Amino acid sequence: MGTASVQVDKVVNVRMSESEHTLLKAYCASLNRSMQDVLRDFALMQIQKQRFCCRLVRSLMDEHGIEQDPRSRKPCFGYTCYYCRHAEACTAGETDLLYVPRHEIRELVSEDAAYIFDFDGSSIEAPTQKG
Repeated sequence: MGTASVQVDKVVNVRMSESEHTLLKAYCASLNRSMQDVLRDFALMQIQKQRFCCRLVRSLMDEHGIEQDPRSRKPCFGYTCYYCRHAEACTAGETDLLYVPRHEIRELVSEDAAYIFDFDGSSIEAPTQKG
């Protein structure tokens, strides 16, 4: 009788200070996501972003059968995906729009970054100052 190959999830332990852990836990709670999910997302997002410009990372991803995330070529790909109006469509590769923040996060945005609510999803650059 042959042995069936079973995919087993691996566990990675990450050491961090008490204050870093507390920060991460609070951040994840604000997203209503587990620390495991957020850390996994962030690690893979960074590797995916590097794939865009690095032949070694492309080769490693191909070797291990990791598909390219359709968002990885977008300059807004990263934590902003948690707050974007079209995150689901973007993840599915169904839109070319860039980051468009959800309205419910408006009160969280600092004054320095308030211009992001002027975006229509076609650019992520700050508006030019007139005068």
